[in-house]
Amino acid sequence: MSNRKLGIVITGGRAHLGVCERCSLQFRSTLPDQVKAEAEISAAFGAHKCLPMDSSQNSLRVVREATEDK
Repeated sequence: MSNRKLGIVITGGRAHLGVCERCSLQFRSTLPDQVKAEAEISAAFGAHKCLPMDSSQNSLRVVREATEDK
């Protein structure tokens, strides 16, 4: 099992995004303070159970993310 790694993207403004590079799970924060937002994303990343997705689960995730209210 490979090690998981968190990638954090600062999208500008008030949106911050973290992505588990192993399972592609996304973590979002809208806190205005960058340090607090990264801490919130890191805490959520640390608490998640990283499971590799099969292709059907990945397809479902893509559809779900595309239909979420943003």
